[in-house]
Amino acid sequence: MNEGTERGRRGWPWLATGLVLGVVAGVALGQAMGHDRLRTLARRFRRPEPPPVRGRDLVRRARAALRAEPALAELPLEVVPVGPGTVELHGWVATRTQRAHAARTVRAATGVDAVINCILVHGEDDLPAAELRAATDDRA
Repeated sequence: MNEGTERGRRGWPWLATGLVLGVVAGVALGQAMGHDRLRTLARRFRRPEPPPVRGRDLVRRARAALRAEPALAELPLEVVPVGPGTVELHGWVATRTQRAHAARTVRAATGVDAVINCILVHGEDDLPAAELRAATDDRA
């Protein structure tokens, strides 16, 4: 083996160490000087998030999702916009399953981020508190 090859093999760890230390020092110095190139580059290549759907469009989409579902199409449910991407559901249904199904269906609609489920169940939510306690005690 010649001397140049041996020196090259011994020198590559120093070269790699110097390169890494140079990059780290450059980033640290850039941060200290107030130049935030990495964040600027990340912002430039990040996809913009679509703005949240508001008001009438959100209600229209939620109602369309309810009408498209055969089990929920005929139920008298009201959709109220609460904020960007958020709706509130009101009305009466026959079972807890229908209540949960309505909330899941609306939540799956495009633009709906959150659903506040205020749907009431006939036979549970319209009973006086004493009857409701007795009904739930009988089930247990």
